[in-house]
This record gives sequence, C-alpha cells and structure tokens, in this order.
Amino acid sequence: MKLYLPFFLMLFGACAKKAEEGPAVVRPVKSEKAVLLSGLETYAFSGITKAQNETNLSFKVAGNLASVHVRLGEQVVKGQLIATMDPIDYSIQSNQASAQKEGAIANAKAAEAQWINAKATYNRVARLYENNSVSLSEYQQAKAGVDAAQAQYEAAKSQIDMADQQLKAAGNQLSYTRLTSPMDGIITAVEVEANEVVNAGMLIAKVSALGLPEVEVGIPEVAINKLSIGQRAQVKFSALPASAFEAEIVEIAFASGRSTTYSVTLKILNPKAEIRPGMATEVYFKVRSESGAAPKEVVVPLKAVANGVDGSYVFKLLPEAEPGVYVIQKIPVELGPLSPIGYVVKAGLKEGELVAVAGLRSLYEGQKVSLLKDESR
Repeated sequence: MKLYLPFFLMLFGACAKKAEEGPAVVRPVKSEKAVLLSGLETYAFSGITKAQNETNLSFKVAGNLASVHVRLGEQVVKGQLIATMDPIDYSIQSNQASAQKEGAIANAKAAEAQWINAKATYNRVARLYENNSVSLSEYQQAKAGVDAAQAQYEAAKSQIDMADQQLKAAGNQLSYTRLTSPMDGIITAVEVEANEVVNAGMLIAKVSALGLPEVEVGIPEVAINKLSIGQRAQVKFSALPASAFEAEIVEIAFASGRSTTYSVTLKILNPKAEIRPGMATEVYFKVRSESGAAPKEVVVPLKAVANGVDGSYVFKLLPEAEPGVYVIQKIPVELGPLSPIGYVVKAGLKEGELVAVAGLRSLYEGQKVSLLKDESR
C-alpha cells in the first residue's frame, strides 16, 4: 500500500494544479453608481392620461335611438354622424308647424283683401262726406271698418311670424335627432346601443381631440406648494415600461374641492401614438429637499453599505482589461447623515463609482464579477 501512496499524491497534485489553472467564474452582481446629493427629493404620484379636450356627446331631445354609427377607438372628423334617433314624432311636429304657417299665410292674405276693400269703402265715403252727401255716422262707420280691417291684417301677419318661429323650432327638434361630432378626434367611449330609449342630455359617446395628451395627478397638501407652472417632471406608463416621457406642469388647482388632493395637469412633451386617454401613470417630481443636507456630497444607496468590526465599508467595482469584467475592492467609508436617497459618504468614494448593492455577504476582495443586464449605465 505504501508503494501506491506517492502515485496518488502526484495525481492529486496534478489535478489541483489543473483546477487552479482553469477559468475563474465571473459572477454577475447588481450595482449602482455613487451620485451627488443635489438638494432635491423625488416625489412619485399616480396619475391618469386624458386628452387636451374631451367632449361628452348627447342628444338635445328624448326618443328611441335608431342607430349608432361609431365604435370605440374610431377616429372621426368634425361633422361626422355619431348616432341617430327615430325622427317620426319630430317630423310630425314639423309638418304640423308647416301647415299652421301656411294657414296663417292664407288668413293674412284674406285679411289683407278685407283691409284693401275697407280702405276703398272709406275713401269713397270720405269724399261723399266732404260734399255733405253722407251722414257723419256713415263716415264714422267706414272709418271704424278700415281700422278694424287693418288690425285684423296686422294680427294675421303676427300669426305668420309666430307660425314661422314654431316651424323653425320644430325643424330644430327634428335636426336634433342627428348627433354629429363637434371636432376631429377619437371616440373614447360609447355608452348606448341601438333601440334604447334615451333622454335629453344622456351620455351617448365621448370624443377626445387629437393632439398632445395630458396627465392629471392628485397632489397632497404637503407637496402642492413645492410645485409651480412650467416645472418639469418625468412620466412613466405601466403599459409602456421601456419608455419614460418628459412632461411640464400647465395647470395647478388653487382649491382641492371635495377631494383631499389638489389636481395638477401636465403636458407630455415627447408623446407617442401608443399613449391613450385613461392610461395609468407614475409621475416623478423633483422638489426642494427639507433635510438640510448640503449639495456636492456623494451618496450611495442604503443597501450598498455593510458594517464590520472595523467600521462601515462598500464593495467598489473596478473595471478589468477584459470587457464587461470588474474586480471587487473592499473600501472603508466614513458615513455622514442619512439623506432621502441613501447615506452621505464623507470619505472613500467619488461621484460615478460603481458599488455593489446586493449579495454583499458573498462578495470578497479581488473577486471578479460582471454587471447584471441593463446595469452598465
């Protein structure tokens, strides 16, 4: 057995040497950069997108809905037909008003003829009266007849005007059975179906104007006075996770009304066609910090700092010659006050240096690592 022991020792040594010469495992780690404390805090609030101009469409009259001509998401132009109501009742009213106007015109013509005859009789009697050929009573009777005929004619003309107004009103009522779009836009809601009975003012559809979308956010009272018109913000959509959008505050409500928040409206400056009214958003505002921390101080995330017997330290990532590979360096740090975004580092780090922020217990000095995907920013 002793004869084989040197052979096994030689074999074990060769395997150990071969293992040492094998390629080192490069472990991916999560990292973040040390940044300068800017004196600003980031506030995030939930919001919802809306069109710059959205109109509720409804009929001005009640009746049975005959047809709906648009669908949700359809693009429409100004004047395009949205829906129609059964017009038969309003057509009957219009026809009746037209007949009443024709009757008033006929009555006025008859009254005018009577007035003309009365004037002729009066003129003849007046000449005879001047020659003492007729009595005063006959003259007065002729004068009263012409005055009465004129009054009847004036009344008949007033009936024409009244009938004309009624005809116009009936015509308007008939036209109200056709609902059209007041602008170019997109149908964002259709609330009814054909054959429903609808009332005047009942919501039929919504149309949103084309153009730059807006975001509406509710801001609590503790933050509302830190915002101002023209201030920029960043908007992110859960439906568009790969994109971030710049926005600008265009309106700030002075009063909160019944809500516990104040409404703030922002205009998206770099919109995409995929942004639609009603999408949920997260809006990020940078506002003045109240922590009193001085700017120009380097800050690292809380999860980047570890503590040992010798004090606090971080694992800094130094780039190697091989692309994408970093080596771990354990750096003691002197910590300052806690800021809204992490620890202030008084000594040991500079702005822009990479530090590990996860799995610190398994890292060690000289270890080779790579950055997790999308972290090489």
